[in-house]
Amino acid sequence: MKNKFISKLSVALVCMLLGFMIAYQFKLIKQKSDNINSTNTSDITAEIEQLNKQKDQLQESVNELQNKISDYEEASATRSDESQKLLEELKDSRMLLGYLDAQGEGLIVTLTPAVTPSSGFLGDTGNLNRINDEDLVYVVNELRFAGAEAISINDMRITSFTGIRNAGNYILINDEKISPSEKVVIKAIGDKELLYASLILKETFSSFSGIFDAKIERNDDIEINKYIGTYQLKYAKQVED
Repeated sequence: MKNKFISKLSVALVCMLLGFMIAYQFKLIKQKSDNINSTNTSDITAEIEQLNKQKDQLQESVNELQNKISDYEEASATRSDESQKLLEELKDSRMLLGYLDAQGEGLIVTLTPAVTPSSGFLGDTGNLNRINDEDLVYVVNELRFAGAEAISINDMRITSFTGIRNAGNYILINDEKISPSEKVVIKAIGDKELLYASLILKETFSSFSGIFDAKIERNDDIEINKYIGTYQLKYAKQVED
């Protein structure tokens, strides 16, 4: 009887010891994991801050060079009427390409994902809808057909080179990410009444009913920032006569 009791006690002590060792190992692993995650997060945050700082510095340099170019162009244009005309044509081309800030009358379109009611296991719940790249392309195309001269999405200038597509849990616009489950603001400069009619009369938003809260505002003073990227043609060349 005594030997049986000693055996049980020995087994219990061994189990306790094993449990302690396993718990201690888990604790060490968790501490190492937390330290690694903390280190990685700090390194990534510092790298992002450094890249943003470099980006801001480069943008300041670009703005200074563009201002110098504008000064040279203005100085040259004062020499003759022909030079002045060429300067105006150059400004129009830059405006169409998105290289200049734009201002004028137009529309502000706001799309906010709506919550679709549904019945869940624990009661009534709701599903938050998501904005799709096709939704944004559709609105942009309608505005362009109506004569919009400048368009932006969440203050990102839309140009002829801009791509809009889904990428995992984001929508990519000019290589920038926006969330498909958050509010999207589209600005367009042009004839505000014509732009408004193109969206309302064609029932552009009828398919959005229940999916998005769509709001259209006519505005007399809209500002759209310029495109801050660069274009580089690698394959297209001018046709020689």
